[in-house]
Amino acid sequence: MSLTLHAGVKRKDITPPIGFRMQGIMSRIEGDAGVESNLLETVLVLKIETTKVVLVDCDLIGLDMELVAEIRHEIGTCIGTPATHVAVGCTHTHSGPCTSRGNLGGVHDVGGDKGECAALDFYIANLKEQLAAVTAEADASAQPARLGTGCSSAEVAINREEFNEDGRVLVGRNPAGITDHNVEVLRVDDLGGNPIAVVTGYAAHPVVMGQRWNLISQDFPGVTRKVVEAATGATCLYFTGAAGNQAALSFLQHDSSEMERMGGQVGAAAAKAFFEIDTRPHTVKREVGASLSALALYQKEFHDAPTHQIFQVAHRTVEVPLQPLPALAEAQLQFENASKALQELETAEAPATQTYPARMTENWTRTIMKKLEAGIVNEHLSFEIVGYRIDDFVFAAMPGEPFAEIGLGVKALSADIVTLFAGYCNGVLAYWPSAQTVKQGGMAVSAAVKTYHISAPPTADTVDIIVGEFAKLYKDLGVG
Repeated sequence: MSLTLHAGVKRKDITPPIGFRMQGIMSRIEGDAGVESNLLETVLVLKIETTKVVLVDCDLIGLDMELVAEIRHEIGTCIGTPATHVAVGCTHTHSGPCTSRGNLGGVHDVGGDKGECAALDFYIANLKEQLAAVTAEADASAQPARLGTGCSSAEVAINREEFNEDGRVLVGRNPAGITDHNVEVLRVDDLGGNPIAVVTGYAAHPVVMGQRWNLISQDFPGVTRKVVEAATGATCLYFTGAAGNQAALSFLQHDSSEMERMGGQVGAAAAKAFFEIDTRPHTVKREVGASLSALALYQKEFHDAPTHQIFQVAHRTVEVPLQPLPALAEAQLQFENASKALQELETAEAPATQTYPARMTENWTRTIMKKLEAGIVNEHLSFEIVGYRIDDFVFAAMPGEPFAEIGLGVKALSADIVTLFAGYCNGVLAYWPSAQTVKQGGMAVSAAVKTYHISAPPTADTVDIIVGEFAKLYKDLGVG
């Protein structure tokens, strides 16, 4: 006997109070001056009698690993599903509050006073309660549903590892670099074919708005959702893909019309894919007839059928090794130089935009030195990947900032499956770079180790390790 798929979707506003510091751009340390677009949390629950999956879309830069573990546990406990069945995605907007604690130059990382930290802690506590509550509402509202999948494309993303004339790797534009322009779509309808929700995403950093922008904003994913919802009538969830080395063509701007252009193109592509999908079971019947002309008529003949054939969930733990730590003498010298540089800035009463990065560097070099003094010379990062399969669709997700090579590698695991790949999901931890980037250097393997407070960059085989673990996860899902 077939079980019927049910789906429920709900949304709540999670905009913080005016004046909160925004996270992700070290040269912008003042509080926000207002709101361009309210930040949202959107939850989709998909369930059958024995299995329940939760997809969460938040307009936030990310959640630290401890925080996201608490949220997934609370959501799972609230609706009776394992935490592994909960995927909490963040769009990675840099125009939102400092919800990744202890890194990325946030309030709990550098420069936050007691009052600022306390205000953020209060916001985060409310956020956890809200996420559990809105998930319970989505679960309670679930109705019989069918799903359909499709894919389109939008030429909005560009590889952001640009090579300067002097050989440096800049965060800019590299038209020859690898990109992923796919816009995957999951359409969720009631049994009559009426839209309930649409899930989509794209592999580009949601940082169209830059350091001169001081308003709370969803950035371009919010425009994408707005376009999709206006066209389809469905509630839209957006997941940022493998965007570690991907920017939108308009990047770090101060003109909000650029945000509209970028998000509008992705939204139009998602809407196109949405309308190409018919979730109602049918066969196409051909009839030959005549009017003034001979006609071959093709019409859909609808019929009843199970809502799905496959509903599977899988998860795996991945371990990515980091490069060896330096010698102790080198680490001690790095710490001494960083401390001296910070002291000189503070003596000169330099602005916080200079002292904050210097303090972050000093903290990082101190941590490296202390690890070496404790006998630690090699480390790895451990995290969970998840996969949720419904028939010919897989939602594949991981924490951190994966490079496009990872997303494309996972999508290539099966030509018969539409994979919506979500980075920035279930926590932020590190950049996951390609072998070329590990070799050539650049922000993702130099500055990023300091902003994420990891001891060293990942090794050159990072992409192969992660894609290899997803290949095993796909076998657990019955794919390949």
